Amino acid sequence: MFYKGGRMVAQSQNTDLHGYGEEIRRELGRRIPRDKKLKVLDVGTGFGINVAFLARWLAKGSVVWTVDPSKEVLADVEAALDKESSLVIRFAVATADDLDFRDGYFDFVVSVMVLHHIEKLKPALREMARVLKPGGTLVVVDYKPGASHELEFQTRHEESDFFAPAGVAGAIGKLGMKGRANDFGMWYLVEAKKAGARALPSPAVRRPPGAKSRLGR
Repeated sequence: MFYKGGRMVAQSQNTDLHGYGEEIRRELGRRIPRDKKLKVLDVGTGFGINVAFLARWLAKGSVVWTVDPSKEVLADVEAALDKESSLVIRFAVATADDLDFRDGYFDFVVSVMVLHHIEKLKPALREMARVLKPGGTLVVVDYKPGASHELEFQTRHEESDFFAPAGVAGAIGKLGMKGRANDFGMWYLVEAKKAGARALPSPAVRRPPGAKSRLGR
């Protein structure tokens, strides 16, 4: 696991997002259709709970890419997959602010409890927006700043690490996407749709998915 760009040892008791996991997945399911073949990006593999849910949730023929800075994390999650999920999920080594996918590739980009681990918010959101198709949807979930005091984390977490929901929605709005923040008490969800007629500029030419082998090997 990484904290502000540096590696740290995660000592999780796997409490499924402090008990909010089912509620979070229910809200994701309300926003991601089950009757359409989709390409979805999961930013921040972590313990693999979210990407496993997406693999089960999505319609047949869909594909989920999941990215994480750690090869070890990706390898552990891949090894734990059941056969059916392994046919749906693809893995790549990447960070939220440097996604090695071409512009406008994904129908949905989903990130759950990742933002408080990154150093700079805007570059990560810009990358997530860049790889969305016009008309695609970005869904970002994270804890509110008060979680640093209210929840028991197994690794380092400080109040300054967490972004306020309004700040995240505002940063997404500056990318030309109207983000709406939904408050669920200890955590929040920001949902934003990319305009259909306007693509965000890309700073560099990107290789298409598949240019890298799985797990960066």
